[in-house]
Amino acid sequence: MTVALKEFRDGSYTQLRKSLLKNKGSERQRAFLRRVRSGVEFLDEFDAVPTVGTVEAELAPDPMTESEFKDPPADTEQTLYKAWADLTPAIACRSTFWAKTTVEHIRSGRIQSVYLAANGGNLPGGAERIDFVLQDVTGKAPQRVDSCVRTVLRRLGGLPEVRGNRSVYVDCPLARAWWRERTVHQATNGDAALAKKVRRVLRIHQTYWEKLIDRIVFRNSTFGSSNIRSAFIRALARFVQGNPESDLANTEGLQRLCRRTTAYQGSRELSILSNLELDALISSIVEAT
Repeated sequence: MTVALKEFRDGSYTQLRKSLLKNKGSERQRAFLRRVRSGVEFLDEFDAVPTVGTVEAELAPDPMTESEFKDPPADTEQTLYKAWADLTPAIACRSTFWAKTTVEHIRSGRIQSVYLAANGGNLPGGAERIDFVLQDVTGKAPQRVDSCVRTVLRRLGGLPEVRGNRSVYVDCPLARAWWRERTVHQATNGDAALAKKVRRVLRIHQTYWEKLIDRIVFRNSTFGSSNIRSAFIRALARFVQGNPESDLANTEGLQRLCRRTTAYQGSRELSILSNLELDALISSIVEAT
């Protein structure tokens, strides 16, 4: 029997996001950030959002620090993936599911609501960033308040209004952990040594992961087959491991490799090849790029 995991009702959660993004620096945005800062009031806000489904998703087994939540290390991502190993891609691509799951992590004390506001800037953490933008009286205050609200929503479950569904894969730490580890498992089939290489290349940096997801999930029909995606990632991981100075370890080289693979698909149907044939072929494309 299929279990219906709880998530926010799509229309209700979409309306909440739209109301928060309507006016930059508005009192609505400021009140929301005060609720994030409070923690308890943040939960009150989301308790008012209707849900669908009957079963709460599993929670991470241990509390996370702010830095661990914002950018989980590889071992934390593995732990998170194990907690949700039974998720289907159909639910794992939904902002409504990850936002509800993130809220439950806050309710349980696994994370704090202020973690959602943390970014990669100079401020030491989410609480400090919220305090700074709420106290700002300069002309930049509306943009800073709006930016902070958008960060909270991205970390919560992704922000599809701005970046489409790729935001779930990239911006929400819990979702990103699941998708990254799923990619590792699909590509390596239990090979622990290869898994280390794949994790290393998938974690080069945030923008690299974003470009990889953008090219092999959203934009490129060449990678519609999981066999082709996995062969591509295996070949890339092995090559970068042996050639760490290669420009395939940066986003420009990665995008060039994707274009080259796509061009090759135009002359030969890759999806009919066996895994061994795909590995050999895509490795030759990688080495020639």
